[in-house]
Amino acid sequence: MVSIRFARRWGVAVLAALAGFLAGAGALANDDETSFVASWAVGHINPLPAGTLQFTNQTLREVVRASIGGEQIRVRIANTFGTETLVIGEARIALSASGSAIIPRTNRVLTFGGERSVKVYAGSPVLSDPVRLDVRPMAELAVSLYLPGTADASTSTLFQGASYVSALPGNHAAATDLPSASSLVAWPFLSGISVGSEKKGASIVALADSATLTSEWPRFLGERLQARRSTDHLGVVSVALAGNRMLHNSASPLGPSSPNPQWGQSLLTRFDRDVLAQAGVRHVIVFIGLNDIAGPGAFFPISEAVAVDDLVAGYRQLIARAHEKGLTIHACTLPPLEGNTSLPGYDTPANEAMRKELNHWIRTSGEFDGVVDVDLVLRDPRHPTRLLPAYDSGDHLHPNAAGGRAIANAIDLKAFR
Repeated sequence: MVSIRFARRWGVAVLAALAGFLAGAGALANDDETSFVASWAVGHINPLPAGTLQFTNQTLREVVRASIGGEQIRVRIANTFGTETLVIGEARIALSASGSAIIPRTNRVLTFGGERSVKVYAGSPVLSDPVRLDVRPMAELAVSLYLPGTADASTSTLFQGASYVSALPGNHAAATDLPSASSLVAWPFLSGISVGSEKKGASIVALADSATLTSEWPRFLGERLQARRSTDHLGVVSVALAGNRMLHNSASPLGPSSPNPQWGQSLLTRFDRDVLAQAGVRHVIVFIGLNDIAGPGAFFPISEAVAVDDLVAGYRQLIARAHEKGLTIHACTLPPLEGNTSLPGYDTPANEAMRKELNHWIRTSGEFDGVVDVDLVLRDPRHPTRLLPAYDSGDHLHPNAAGGRAIANAIDLKAFR
């Protein structure tokens, strides 16, 4: 027979457990009301041979610019190309002040399943728990990563980023200014930041190559979107990679002795990771093709030469994969390349003919949800096979920031409603 005293204790325990369950259910309900949207992201490559760039018992501070704001924030860290487990001893996020300095009162500890440290296994990412931080649109954020062991920078970027590493050993994630900091032109391991609020949002992903890096049109598109109440629920993230192609994974154009052995996996290879995995993704804008057309024989092996039909088939695969997941997909025509000086061998009559043929298909096929006529925007009306001088970065191939703003202004915002 169960004693009355035991029964009472058992009843109290059940009620306490039930109360805890209901409280937990309420917390889950509140979390479900929060819509997380990608506000910043990057396309990672495997830029350096193992052991070339290592961090040992050091702290990184990586500065990025948000596109959309929110009241909560979470961070994604990736070990995509690593062959060993990456150990994060501590991670924090704060509003950036300048250089490697942060605004102290905004510094937040990131946890992963409630723990302050986390193991990122080879080939995988980790996603932090949400943390409260009032992030304004276009705000600069600083993510600090303490790496207690030795980590190869095998998952990183090239030619972009404002990041820092402390030469002073130890955990300096909480420091207002990173001690003995030196700059890095990359974002090692950090792959994405999403923000959350009760207002339902969505993200636009720019899937592209170096013309997007030099022009920064996704940044200017984000500014346009945030300036309008009808579109300020939209974030823009760029996963552009220099030297990137639609069809082929890129080996080094400089030979086996090159310090940069890869220019990124192809769009067909990385579409799921860099587009479909973004929080709240609803739209993708693809700006690619010049490296596929002109690179083989000049920049990549001649055996990787393609025809326009090959690129059309690749685009149709991206369209199918985007539509299967309910995304809209928009394509950019390819800008002029006549007279370019940075990539010898690109400017040939055959490559120009292929560029025009692909642009004609993009404009007229009707297979995309929208077209951004970058060629029309950037070309010189008096010399249509060359960039307009005002939009030329100087090499007659890559558009500058003025060109990027022109591209962003040419995008029909109604396409994202």
